[in-house]
Amino acid sequence: MKTQEKDLNVKGLCSRKLLDLLKNSEWQNQLQRSAIEMELKQRRHYLEQMAELSDRKRFVAPSTATRH
Repeated sequence: MKTQEKDLNVKGLCSRKLLDLLKNSEWQNQLQRSAIEMELKQRRHYLEQMAELSDRKRFVAPSTATRH
């Protein structure tokens, strides 16, 4: 389920929901993703899980660029 850009109020969502949005890529653009990450960082919640997500994406990204 994608969240509408105008309806995304990161301050009004619990930290668990914000982390779920990140994990499930339920954001519509980079601005929304950044807002979610910044809010979690400011709250200092789920920092380890966010780092794991970031590491996983860096690890996976090169393999998706493989050309046949």
